[in-house]
Amino acid sequence: MVQGSEARGRAARRRGESSARDGERHDEVRVLDVDPELGRYLPRDELELASDAAVAPLHTIARGTTSFVIDESLTHSHLGLLMLEGLIVRHVFFGQLGATEFYGPGDLLRPWIRRSDSAVQVRWEVLATARMAALDRDFANRVCAWPQIAAGLLDRAAERSDSQALQAALQQAKRAEDRVLLALWYFAGRWGETGPEGRTVRLPKITGELLARFVGTRRQTVSTALGRLVDSGELRRNPDGTITLPRQPPQLEGLAPGRREPDGEPLAGQQG
Repeated sequence: MVQGSEARGRAARRRGESSARDGERHDEVRVLDVDPELGRYLPRDELELASDAAVAPLHTIARGTTSFVIDESLTHSHLGLLMLEGLIVRHVFFGQLGATEFYGPGDLLRPWIRRSDSAVQVRWEVLATARMAALDRDFANRVCAWPQIAAGLLDRAAERSDSQALQAALQQAKRAEDRVLLALWYFAGRWGETGPEGRTVRLPKITGELLARFVGTRRQTVSTALGRLVDSGELRRNPDGTITLPRQPPQLEGLAPGRREPDGEPLAGQQG
């Protein structure tokens, strides 16, 4: 069973970790109903049957939770925790160096993975109440007749790798404003909405310090960059706490999804 705790339950904390039975509620969720993209490979005539089988325990984890504990024996056949709502941050420390990653709806977590290098330390933090489907052994057994679902989960793992590569790439931008703008555009594309005024996203509890770790700079530098982006019209802060980016960052202009370089070779199976 996944364990979490209320941030307000200070008496239940020890050294910043949640013992976490408090504040967690359990129910069940039809995974393909709430995340239909996960079933995109399924034949239409099998989708309803697969949806009926793809039921998983639903865990609601309170904001402030800082650890996820699961019995080790259960992890051997556990596919992971699929985020449906909320925002979670993972802090990775290598000695005095650190980095931050954000997880939102659609991401697949396996927080029980052990690191082979003992110098690497990981800490989790729930920034906004998270609803997650536990794709446990029972779930895996129920959906084993549809390998397309497993393929969809593998896609999510690949997308996570892409996200990490993107984070490394945007840190190569020289100006802090460019790094911050590209990061916010990425967040808005994943977890926001697109409308006539641009991309709008709500990023609860993402402080300047967290954003600074993500883009590889200092908190004060991020604060200054945000101010300049607002002044230049690249970013708008809305009264409801959301952020709107009215136009695509200039660094991305002219790029098309999947575009190859002129001299690039096509992948195996593709037409030249």
